[in-house]
Amino acid sequence: MKKEYQEAKTAIESARHITIIGHINPDADALGTGLGLWWTLKGLGKRVHLVIMSQPLPQALAFLPGFDKIKHQLHPKTDLVISVDCGSFDRLGIEPLENVPLINIDHHQSNTHYGQINLIEPHFASASETAFKLVTEAGWPTPKNAAINFYAALLSDTGFFSYEGVSERVFDFAKALVALGADPVWTARMLKENQPLSKLRLLPRVLETLTLYLQGRVAGLDVTQQMLRESGATVNETDDMVNYARSLTTVEVGFLVREEPYGGLKVSLRSKSHVDVSQIAIAFGGGGHKHAAGFSVSDMDRDQLVEKLLKMIEGELRL
Repeated sequence: MKKEYQEAKTAIESARHITIIGHINPDADALGTGLGLWWTLKGLGKRVHLVIMSQPLPQALAFLPGFDKIKHQLHPKTDLVISVDCGSFDRLGIEPLENVPLINIDHHQSNTHYGQINLIEPHFASASETAFKLVTEAGWPTPKNAAINFYAALLSDTGFFSYEGVSERVFDFAKALVALGADPVWTARMLKENQPLSKLRLLPRVLETLTLYLQGRVAGLDVTQQMLRESGATVNETDDMVNYARSLTTVEVGFLVREEPYGGLKVSLRSKSHVDVSQIAIAFGGGGHKHAAGFSVSDMDRDQLVEKLLKMIEGELRL
């Protein structure tokens, strides 16, 4: 066992009150990984809470076992924090806890290694794979409900096994989770055919904003607060809409610009082949993966942002 995994095992087994925390505005990888660990550590007899500091939670993921147990504040007796699927500390939405160690479990190549113990596997397809590596190397049992959550996280973050990084190892991981009780048919149905009406009402409004740039190699979408109000949708329901921009035949890079409720803009980036959008996101203070990244800004308007963004993308497209 690698030194950092041994250190994480020792810290978890020694802790009395553990808080698992995912990033604000969580996706299926954050919730599935967090809940998978929650079920696993509960099985060890640990006092453990899963915390997400933002509300509302994405109700399309309410099928995940344990979803109704998620908290929105830290337990006062927390003596160990475990973050999951979060590349930088600021996205956890908490202040540092004095004398409380933090284990950072992730797979983002841009992770800032903000934990006292960092379990970062950039070549892994989802944070759940990193968490499962810890569980298996520590020799802890994996309850069925943990396997269900880990599998949902994996399925979502691999785009149903269609993204770069899917390999024989990933399918071995999926096979192990199915053997532990995950149902691949049910999970796929719940992720793909479990959308709220508000999201379907929002989608045509977003698609109406579709704009092509740079000889059709780049496509952009917008989400405004007015669209969200009129459709009744939440910000969580916009997470995968950027993929519509990337899906166009000629497009190499797609982006979505979303107005935030208290000002500022959130940008999601996706690319198909050679453009590393994580480097673009890092330049704006964000991060992510080579083909999926994001960032937030508060010091420019939408037109200024898009102009600057397009200049950076153009340099990467090698037009």
